[in-house]
Amino acid sequence: MKKRVIGLLLAGLLTAVASPSMAAPQEQPGDDHANANDIIIPEGTEFKLVLHTAINSKTSRPGDRVLTTLLDPVTVEDQEVLPKGVRVDGHINEVKAAGHRGKPGYLSIEFDTVEMPNGEKIAILGSLTEVFSSEGGDNADVGPEGDLKGHGPSRKEQAALIIGPTAAGATAGGIGGGIAAAAGGIVAAYLIPKGKQAGLNVGSLIGMRLDRDVTVTLPPNAK
Repeated sequence: MKKRVIGLLLAGLLTAVASPSMAAPQEQPGDDHANANDIIIPEGTEFKLVLHTAINSKTSRPGDRVLTTLLDPVTVEDQEVLPKGVRVDGHINEVKAAGHRGKPGYLSIEFDTVEMPNGEKIAILGSLTEVFSSEGGDNADVGPEGDLKGHGPSRKEQAALIIGPTAAGATAGGIGGGIAAAAGGIVAAYLIPKGKQAGLNVGSLIGMRLDRDVTVTLPPNAK
């Protein structure tokens, strides 16, 4: 009787060990490849864009949206990750209109969104790097911090800023000369036109630099 009971207990233990419910969880096929289509576009990648929003330091305001599309595809290790025509949008960050004494206007753009072909929107951080071409003879230079700057006064106008007060002082001597010089300086400042506004029209070609890595997921048939 004891032998029979012991035999039954051993049989039960063996069955429990062999039971699928007690076995170690099996790895699901494809677990190692769940992110196989995720591609990182590294910081520093350059984008060439077509501008679809006119911007100007006189009329633009912080927060205004700036719409562009990608002119050339973006590739990572010979793999195209962003096709031509993808939307790359941003917003006006800072603006200052042109002022007296030839002070040019400036504005800065922060690029914040890429819209994938499937409609997915991905957050990015990008800044303006250069203006390849500007439509309609726009007035724009890109500063070292990525801000768009209008042109300052010409050399002739700059000279007037210096010569105006000097000439006034040379006309009258003593204290009167000092007053005349000051008056001449004020007059010269107002005779010189304001600096140029910073602006670009629709159709301008601009460069953007990615300021941090961004991960995009390619469609399954893209690899």
